[in-house]
Amino acid sequence: MPQVRVPRTRVTPDELVTVLRRRLGTQYQVDYGRKRGATVRRNHFAAAEVDIRDVAGATVFRVRGGGLPFLRLANRFTTARRVAYALRQSAEFRSL
Repeated sequence: MPQVRVPRTRVTPDELVTVLRRRLGTQYQVDYGRKRGATVRRNHFAAAEVDIRDVAGATVFRVRGGGLPFLRLANRFTTARRVAYALRQSAEFRSL
């Protein structure tokens, strides 16, 4: 399960959803997830879930494969990796 640590603190779910929508484009549907996070879907089968955790001086995004139970492993290596890459490349989360 990919984890992305960014040096910015107190990232909100609104910011996360906005950044993912911009970085991933129209091929992916990004919605609010559970508590503090987002759900990213490419279709009915390919999905990923992102949770936000605050740690000392940073924010950690925990990205895991989602969707149907028998597809979560495959989504970990496809959709979840694309989402983690989009978060790593985002300039909005690099500021201190």
